[in-house]
Amino acid sequence: MKHLKALVNWTMESFSEWRFAAFALALLLFFELLLSVLLVVPSGDSGLGLFAREFKTWCFNYDPATSTMDWFYVAVMLTQPLLMGAMIGYIWFKPLRDAWHEHRNSVALVSGFALITVLLITGVFALLGPTEGDTSQYPFPAERLRTTLVPPAFSLVNQDGEVVTLDALRGKVVILTGVYATCFGSCPLIMTKLKEATAQLAPEARDKLAIVAITLDPEGDDRLRLESMAQRHGVGAPLYNFVGGEPAVVNSVLDKLSISRIPNKETGEIDHSNLYVLIDAEGRIAYRLSLNERTSEWLDTALSVLLAEISPPTAVALTR
Repeated sequence: MKHLKALVNWTMESFSEWRFAAFALALLLFFELLLSVLLVVPSGDSGLGLFAREFKTWCFNYDPATSTMDWFYVAVMLTQPLLMGAMIGYIWFKPLRDAWHEHRNSVALVSGFALITVLLITGVFALLGPTEGDTSQYPFPAERLRTTLVPPAFSLVNQDGEVVTLDALRGKVVILTGVYATCFGSCPLIMTKLKEATAQLAPEARDKLAIVAITLDPEGDDRLRLESMAQRHGVGAPLYNFVGGEPAVVNSVLDKLSISRIPNKETGEIDHSNLYVLIDAEGRIAYRLSLNERTSEWLDTALSVLLAEISPPTAVALTR
């Protein structure tokens, strides 16, 4: 008990006055360096490359299919530590300046603690992240998950001002999902997975596919916003359709598809389910898959199963 009390007292003394500011600045500096390193590390399927790929996908809206990133996300992620560091430096400028002249060894020690902290947190995330072959032990149960539900009919307008209906898409495999223009959390991940899945298909198979992303914010996402979202993700019609319409109509379709969404009053964002609804060529809901480590891998297989029902095997083959 005595040793614990001494440790607590030492910790409180260590992080009083300039020490806290020095620790925070060093922490932000090393985090900024980590971001910069991961930004240039080549993506791979195992080890550091896999960790870098997953990190860049979450933080930089990285698209593994095209090896491109959203530079707006990159700018935001790299700028935030700098702004926080500038604020801390401004507030604690005098104590930090004095500490640099009088306690350089202590400043170095505190900086060392910050480096260890960043390395430990990075190590934990790397250990908890996916490893090569994690999902191979969970084969896609195609027959057990298959349904024959009838999707709701709708007539919505895409980013090009064209009307999109399920009747007009009959004979194609359709993937329905829900996203919105100002979402910078899971929506880019939903789109990244879709682009990965379509990039692996042969051109003949892509001709038999249509992706319809229904806005989760029909009040805010007008056609210009939908067009901007398509451009930001580097996709377009006829394969990718970002659709919206009258809020009451859009919300009714989302409800019938059981795509939940709840406005978050504190953040201004929309908390929503991350769902892929796959419709077969006969116009029936075949599969409902969510965005997670296991079922997002199943999306590729489910897509191949449905495309094989309407296309020769050679047309469905992956291009990789």
